[in-house]
Amino acid sequence: MAPDVRAVSSQYGGFWNFELQDFCYMTNRYFPPDEFFESLSSSLRTLVTSYPSTNHSVSSLLAPHLGMTPDELVVGNGASELISAITSLRVEHLAIPIPAFDEYLNRAETQGKRVSPYPMGPDFELDVDGFIAHVKEAGANSVVIVRPNNPAGTLVSKEDVVRMLRAFGGLDLVLVDESFLYFAGGDYRDLSVAGSIQDFPNLVVVNSMSKAYGVPGLRLGYAASGDAKLIARLRAELPIWSVNSLAQFFLEHLGEYGSRFADSCAQVRRATQALYRGLRGVPFLEPYPTHGNYVLCRSTSDLTGSEITARLFDEFRVLVNDCSGKRGLDARFFRIASRTTEDNEELIHALLAMASETTAPAGARK
Repeated sequence: MAPDVRAVSSQYGGFWNFELQDFCYMTNRYFPPDEFFESLSSSLRTLVTSYPSTNHSVSSLLAPHLGMTPDELVVGNGASELISAITSLRVEHLAIPIPAFDEYLNRAETQGKRVSPYPMGPDFELDVDGFIAHVKEAGANSVVIVRPNNPAGTLVSKEDVVRMLRAFGGLDLVLVDESFLYFAGGDYRDLSVAGSIQDFPNLVVVNSMSKAYGVPGLRLGYAASGDAKLIARLRAELPIWSVNSLAQFFLEHLGEYGSRFADSCAQVRRATQALYRGLRGVPFLEPYPTHGNYVLCRSTSDLTGSEITARLFDEFRVLVNDCSGKRGLDARFFRIASRTTEDNEELIHALLAMASETTAPAGARK
């Protein structure tokens, strides 16, 4: 018997073993360029049979691209590895707006840390003053801000983040996750607060390179901080060969593709906004505006997010992210990751085909 959507989703990857279109994981489908894969292929035997360099050496490859020094940066085997280490070292009581990337809440709770979630409103825009008050009332020692928010796609402005950094100056940690900021429009460095790490010693900026650079299989992410002692401790928490040789090779050649990376992010942005406009034409859906490369949707019919996810998988071999169990959302939510413009159009056609058999209840909001 073929596995159902729950069985496939529970593997959190390895989707090449199934005949499906992955609209679940949010990665850049326009990068890396073909030249990188050709170069990687020609070096594959050497890379597979060789040890990678130490973390400091690997971090030294990335630091110049970010305008940082290796002592301000640690590269990890994906952002998730770094999240776990940071939570272990700095978090005792975490405050976080929800909905959010579940790894932050789950990792803190798994490690026995206290979590105080702050529910956002129906539009998922963060009430900055309300969150500042929540952090103080809860007595949290650490906060996480994900921008753009995952899964909602809303974006806290740089000015508001700096305002929070000033308000949270006495905390042990202010972690700002900017994994999807490359897709928000405009120049990443202008939008990012990474340039403020020396101004706020408790600031840590986390970025999952897997998403922006389209290399989730290489498992690359980084954490940046002006606290050199924290960076050294984070590096010490990681295995000596945390980053594999293929990922190191990617970083060694990253500078060759700078302009094409910027172009790819613009393509992702255009494809995502076209996807959002297309979703607005699906009668039983309410899509939310987004600054990321994904669109959060709410069913306005009797179908739940789980039921829509299952139907897309069973009828069209399309995998989207069921958000019905995510804290801060109700049972009617699911998230669609943007792929290429052509792939997105196929998904819209599938949803419109479903719409012919689905009716929205009277008074449903569009």
